[in-house]
Amino acid sequence: MLQIHFSGGEPTARKDLVELVQHASDVGLYINLITSAVLLTKEKLSALADAGLCHVQISFQGNEPVVADRVAGLKNAHDKKIEVAKWTRELDLPLTVNAVMHRQNLYQLADIIQMAVDLDADRLEVANVQYYGWALKNRAALMPTLAQIEETSRIVEEAQARLKGVLAIDYVVPDYYALRPKKCMGGWGRQFFNISPAGKILPCHAAETITGLEFESGARPIIRSPGSGRTLKPSTAIAAPAGCRSRARAASSGKSISAAAAARPLR
Repeated sequence: MLQIHFSGGEPTARKDLVELVQHASDVGLYINLITSAVLLTKEKLSALADAGLCHVQISFQGNEPVVADRVAGLKNAHDKKIEVAKWTRELDLPLTVNAVMHRQNLYQLADIIQMAVDLDADRLEVANVQYYGWALKNRAALMPTLAQIEETSRIVEEAQARLKGVLAIDYVVPDYYALRPKKCMGGWGRQFFNISPAGKILPCHAAETITGLEFESGARPIIRSPGSGRTLKPSTAIAAPAGCRSRARAASSGKSISAAAAARPLR
């Protein structure tokens, strides 16, 4: 394993996050923090950088506070995200803007792309909401129209060409408009494992809710996909070069380090 992504929920709610990042750095992993940013202070972010954090991904719900704060459910959330994004670049950490898109903010997409450029982000994920959990219950209010998706595709394609070498843009359409269902996490256990707070190794976010899935404890936890007979084991750790803070830019430009777009709570 070469990378570790601290996600959630909200990973910065953990009191031991700096210690976790330090340990991950000590064993040579590339470390990504996927966060809402609203709980971070400049001192905490600096401590994470000193511990070995390599990259920060911040979720945004728009390019201005009115819609963004309403969707996030927190007053001044947008301004705080902007502030943390600036701190991230001041610390010379690569930045990904994760733009959580839906019917109520897709009209802001062109401005969100410009916001990512202005924040000196390395990458922008135009991540249309995927309809699970809270989003499924609110599907009628969030589902974009076909015309919105077509316009979004046009805007993204134009921006990808115009900003080549400046901003990498990933684009994930909602399942409802895709030609075929996406593979969960790129295929079970093929690219990612999710580690729950209880220490379970999961092949995808929803694995604990799937009836009949078996989990075995031990030095090398095993996950069996029900009905397939296939056994999945974590790969042996491979030490990566340490010192992310000094090489963050080079690593970011060399390969994609953002997690596969998957169902994440709006925050």
